[in-house]
Amino acid sequence: MYDFVDQKRVISFTLAVIFFILAIIGPAALLLPFKNGFITREAQVVGTSGWSLITGGVGLLAISGIFIVFAVVEKRAKIAVMTIVLLIVAVLGIVLSSKDYYYYTQDRFVISTPFSLQSQTYHWDDFEQVTENLTKEGGTLAVQSVDFLMKDGTDYSFDRGIMINNYQPIIYAVQNAGGKHVRKES
Repeated sequence: MYDFVDQKRVISFTLAVIFFILAIIGPAALLLPFKNGFITREAQVVGTSGWSLITGGVGLLAISGIFIVFAVVEKRAKIAVMTIVLLIVAVLGIVLSSKDYYYYTQDRFVISTPFSLQSQTYHWDDFEQVTENLTKEGGTLAVQSVDFLMKDGTDYSFDRGIMINNYQPIIYAVQNAGGKHVRKES
């Protein structure tokens, strides 16, 4: 019986280490491709915020914690309570990671902001203005951020990620639908 307990602890620690490593690389290597698989094929650009990587990492880290609890804690009641708490954290982290995205197609822009479980869909005529915030770097203009102002008053700002490199089709679609395009130099 003693050898069996030690084997269970070794396996639990091994799985804990595996999930700890996955908590570092897994959100980008596993969760992002998984999320992208459920987004429409019509999407021209799919992106996410940095929070998606953090919440996914916390979720995977909580799974690692579950295996550490199995290996270290001996009282069944403590194991059950700690496992349930860590499982809730894991599920919440992974769900929040998978629900944090944005993409656009020829017809619309869809965004699900960090820490939100609902997505918002905007058609091009729902945009009031697209603002390019530019800065001079070494004598040339570079995009610092891109802001979207919607007719419902909502404002979205992108200062890094894939949107900074691929927002030009949005400008053309918004202008064709009657929205404004503004370039600001700072």
